[in-house]
Amino acid sequence: MSDVADERLAVGELEIAVERVGRDDLADALQEVARKLPVAAGVETVAIRLRDSDGEGTLHLVAAEGTPATDRRNPLFYTQSIAQARAMFALKSRHSLAKTLGYTWLHGRWMKHEGEPLGTITVGSRTERRPTSGELALLEDVTDRLGAPVQLVDRRRATLESISLQVARASFAAPVEAPSRVAKLLRPRELTVLALYSEGLSALEIADVFVISPHTVRTHIKNAYRRLGVHSREEAARLIHSERLLELV
Repeated sequence: MSDVADERLAVGELEIAVERVGRDDLADALQEVARKLPVAAGVETVAIRLRDSDGEGTLHLVAAEGTPATDRRNPLFYTQSIAQARAMFALKSRHSLAKTLGYTWLHGRWMKHEGEPLGTITVGSRTERRPTSGELALLEDVTDRLGAPVQLVDRRRATLESISLQVARASFAAPVEAPSRVAKLLRPRELTVLALYSEGLSALEIADVFVISPHTVRTHIKNAYRRLGVHSREEAARLIHSERLLELV
């Protein structure tokens, strides 16, 4: 199949995914849009956030594609204020979060209905890949078309937090790329919990992700500390991340 045929197929599949929003399960429909956008729009990563209708107007991550699980462990990846989103869209790859996640190019669009911001679609690349003007026009069209159906869906804070938690669980379930010495000493759950804890998540946040008690999380952390001979979050972070970088050199 030619590149042109591939592109047409990708655009057609994206059209079908967009039509599902507002008719099918919200999380599944938006994840399908996120899954189809990279090929159709010439980008590497996609993040779709919706604004809650009964809270403080916070933007909650409801779908993501192309972002490594390690980056999704950053708590700032999951929620944004309207002001934070505007700053990111204005500064693009110069924004602090974009730099933290390694983006060399970043672009964002607002989903709106009658001028009211309802959500965002943020796309980016870590390489030299850039969308063409036609692909950017497609992204703008998709974002504009999503405004009307999104306005009709349940966007209560509890609903969006539940969807965001599903996204988090999916990414946190991915294997942790820890140094071999660390991986040998820890049980899989201890390794996952310690990795998340070393990256800034609290015991309560980790407990919410895995549907376990904060006490169980703290027990995993305590056991991991004992097995590794460390005594703080900072020591654990250095051991996991610094040694992993040395192994890759």
